[in-house]
Amino acid sequence: MRAPTVIALLCLCSIAHAQEPAAPAADAGATERASAVSRDIQYQQALKREAPTTEQRQLAFAGESQLGLFLPAARPEPLGGILLIAGPGEHANWPELIGPARTSLSDAGWHTLAISLPDAPPAPMIDVAPEPAEPTAASEAPTPEIVPEDELLAASDQIDALPEAPPEARYSERAAALIRAGWQVLEGEGAQQVHIIARDESAYWALVAASTSAKDQPPATLILQQVRQPSSSPEPSLDSLLENNERPLLEMLNLEITPDRQLAASHLRIARRTGNQGYQQMDLAPMARSALADDMLDKRLRGWLTRHYQPPQPEVTP
Repeated sequence: MRAPTVIALLCLCSIAHAQEPAAPAADAGATERASAVSRDIQYQQALKREAPTTEQRQLAFAGESQLGLFLPAARPEPLGGILLIAGPGEHANWPELIGPARTSLSDAGWHTLAISLPDAPPAPMIDVAPEPAEPTAASEAPTPEIVPEDELLAASDQIDALPEAPPEARYSERAAALIRAGWQVLEGEGAQQVHIIARDESAYWALVAASTSAKDQPPATLILQQVRQPSSSPEPSLDSLLENNERPLLEMLNLEITPDRQLAASHLRIARRTGNQGYQQMDLAPMARSALADDMLDKRLRGWLTRHYQPPQPEVTP
């Protein structure tokens, strides 16, 4: 009798197991989105643990806070300040351009402050218009809904709410506020002249911040490496920012890459058309093929900054 009993129990267990709902599969897309959203925060937490506390600066902007890495100039009187802005998905000590430059330019006599911008909004989704429905016969047409007159009058008395600002507009304000907070930190450290070095889409936001700054305010010059316009921000266009820019600008591009080569030709035409004598281009291609790329780039950056150095004006005593 024991064998039939065991067989019956096994059958009952298998039936109960089959009736249990399957566990939902993990949403890989949701995990990836959560990781992308928190990447900037993860970088800041890692830098807080690894960077010396004497280098850390908390920048307050638009009700938020962002970590920056500061290095003082290796001389009694700094030549000025350099605000280094990492590209999207990068941190304030990124090994390409940002980290090496913040150290070498500090050794050369400038205060340096390296930051990263908050995560930008995603690119807008393009909705595909649905196919038009087939016309409905008159006999099949739905009966129109009749709204009572008192409801119509009540609806007409309501005040329409102001539309919420689009995400790219809010991000533009946040990015500009953070950049301004960066050069205020450098000025507070005694830098009378502040320059900006920025990469990729962050270079675009540096141009936006510079376009809203008065001529007697920072930045004194801009150094932009492979600037790109974010797809989520169609306005202002990169071309219009360059047309209205009157500050000296060094644009670093890899002329062996088709997008950079096309941008170089377009931006050079804009500089000639607007008469911007302070615009200059630098080809990164020879450096990419050299084992001494960092040293070559560092010399070019120092040369540009030294040429545009303006000694502080002596205070006039009454």
